[in-house]
Amino acid sequence: MKRLFSLLMVLMLAAALSLPVWADDNNNSDSDSGNNNNNSTVVTSTEGVYVTGYTVTTPAGGEITTLNVGDKVNIVLQVVDHSSARYSVKAEDIVARINSSIFTYTGTGEIGQLFESNDDPDQTRKDPQYNYYSYVLLFRDVIYNGGGNTLPINLSYLDTSKPIQQFSVTLGQCVDKDQTTTPNLLVRTSNYGDAVTAGTPFTLSLGLYATDGNETLNDVIVSLTLPENISLNGGSLSNYVGSMAAKSMRDVTFSVLPAAGFTGTVADITVNMTAVGDITGKAVSSTTTISIPVSQPDRFEVGQLQLSADTMMVGDTGSVTLSYVNKGKNPIGNLEARLTGTNLGSESYQYLGNLNAGTEGSVDFDITPDAAGNISGIITLNYEDASGNPRTISKAFTATAEEVNYEDAMPDYDPSMDEPQQTGMPVWGWVLIVVCVGVVVAVVVVVIVRKRKKAKALAALDEDSDEDI
Repeated sequence: MKRLFSLLMVLMLAAALSLPVWADDNNNSDSDSGNNNNNSTVVTSTEGVYVTGYTVTTPAGGEITTLNVGDKVNIVLQVVDHSSARYSVKAEDIVARINSSIFTYTGTGEIGQLFESNDDPDQTRKDPQYNYYSYVLLFRDVIYNGGGNTLPINLSYLDTSKPIQQFSVTLGQCVDKDQTTTPNLLVRTSNYGDAVTAGTPFTLSLGLYATDGNETLNDVIVSLTLPENISLNGGSLSNYVGSMAAKSMRDVTFSVLPAAGFTGTVADITVNMTAVGDITGKAVSSTTTISIPVSQPDRFEVGQLQLSADTMMVGDTGSVTLSYVNKGKNPIGNLEARLTGTNLGSESYQYLGNLNAGTEGSVDFDITPDAAGNISGIITLNYEDASGNPRTISKAFTATAEEVNYEDAMPDYDPSMDEPQQTGMPVWGWVLIVVCVGVVVAVVVVVIVRKRKKAKALAALDEDSDEDI
C-alpha cells in the first residue's frame, strides 16, 4: 500500500507538470517555510533547467512539513528542462546528482516520463527555441545534514560532449538547529571559446556561484584536476578567490594547453571548490567536471598548380593538375574538387572521397579553350575536418589560348623546288670515270710498247750472237 501511495503521488505530480508554476524574478531563491508544496525557486528562461514545484515526503510516501537534521526523506521535483529538449535526449540519457554537503545522497535521481511542450509567449508561432521537457525528478532516501536549505543539482548527459546543467531549489521545510545556513559553491557558467585545438592554449573561464545562506564563505579556493596530455599554459592549478557572500558570483580563469600529442576528442577537466563558513567554520566542498571537445589542427594543404602548357591552341586539349596532402593527425572526409573559370571548354567536378592522415594525392582536369584570349580558372577543394566542420581551399591559374595559323605551318616557297630533280650519276661523275679510264688505257699502252721494244732488242741480240759463231 505504501508503494502504491508513492506511485500515485508521482503520477499526480506528472499530471501537474502540464501547468507549471512559474517563478518570479525577484524570488529566485526565496521560499516560505510554511508553504511546503509547489515552492517555485527559479526564473523561467528559454535556456537551462529550473524547478517549478516540489514535494518532500517520508520514504513511505507521506508528505512532511518539517525537515530536521538527520531525517531521511524523498524529494520529488517538478522540472522544466529546455536544455534536454534542445539536445532531443531520452530520459535514460539524463543523469541528475545532488551536489551539496547539506544533503547526503550518492546515487542519481529517477527521471519520469518526458512531456514535450512549448512556452513561446506567442503561442501562434511556437518558436522551437522555446521547446522544453517537463518531468518528475525523484531522489529517494536523502539525508538532511543541516547547514542550509538549498538543494543544488547537477544535470549531465551520458553523451559527455553536452555541457552540464546546474540548478537548485530552496526547501522551506528544512529546520536547522543552528539556524545558520552555509552557502554551497557551484560552477554556474563555463566558457572555453569557440573551439579548442591540440597544441594551442585556450582560456577556461569559470563563473563561481555561492548559493543562498546567511553567512559568508571565507578562503574560497578553486583548483583543477587535469587529464593526461592537458596542462596549464602558465600559473597555478589552484586559484585563491578569498571571501564570497551568499548569492554572489566570482569569475576565475585558467590558461590551459592541450598537448599536440593529445589523442582524445574530449578533455574532462574537474573543478574542485573549497571554502569555510565565516560564522560556523563549516567546511564546504564541491566538484564539477567540465567536458571540453579538443580537435587536432587542420593541416590539409595544396601544392603548386601544373599546366600542360602556358599557351594552348584553340580546340586542342590541355590539362591542369593540383596536388594536395593531409599533414594532420586526423583523416578528412568527403573531399571533392571543382574546376570553374572562363574559356575552359567546360566546368568539371570530381568526388575524391576520404583522405587519411599522412596521405597525398592529386586531381587533374582537362582544358579545351574554345576561343583565343585569356584562360582563367580556379580549382576549389571542399572537405570536412575531423570535427565535421566544412572547409574550403582554392587555387587559381591563368593561361593563353591562340588560334592555329595554317600559313605559318607551311614552309617558305623556293622556285628551284619547281625544277625537276636530277636522278642517277651526276655529270662530273661521268667525267671523272672517263678520265680514269683514259689514264688506265694510256698506262696499258705504254707497258705494251715497252714490252715490244724490249722483245725486239732481245731478238736482235740473239741474231748477232749466231753470226759470231
